[in-house]
Amino acid sequence: MNNFIKHQFIDERLYPSLMVRVQALMLDLFVVAAVVFNSSRTFFSNFEGEYMLLKMLCFVFALLLYESISTSTGGTLGYRTMGIKIRRFGDLNKKLRLTQSFERAVIKFALGWISFLKINIDPHRRAMHDKASGAIVLMDRKS
Repeated sequence: MNNFIKHQFIDERLYPSLMVRVQALMLDLFVVAAVVFNSSRTFFSNFEGEYMLLKMLCFVFALLLYESISTSTGGTLGYRTMGIKIRRFGDLNKKLRLTQSFERAVIKFALGWISFLKINIDPHRRAMHDKASGAIVLMDRKS
């Protein structure tokens, strides 16, 4: 494990608060909802009630895809807007692999808000989905 993480004193400015992370999540949900809404109006405009399940599945698929790809590039649009970046816990210079990002997204959406319960008691403010995927969320010092 990186000595920076193992022996580092906890600096509150290094890790985003729960509120900042929730704000970033809400921005991401808004972006994906807008894309799915507009695309469903185009592709499903002639269909009614029975295709609602298909629309919801498209939303979930788009959310997982968006989250996985953008997380593996360093952070989602919401995270970048809020000045947050996602890195590997063992090496802060490396971004997550796509498989780690997908695993993180699946666990995050499976657990929902429960995943965020440990943020305030974890010394590195890692959520359950961060720990499971080997990720850490940091403030971007460039922001």
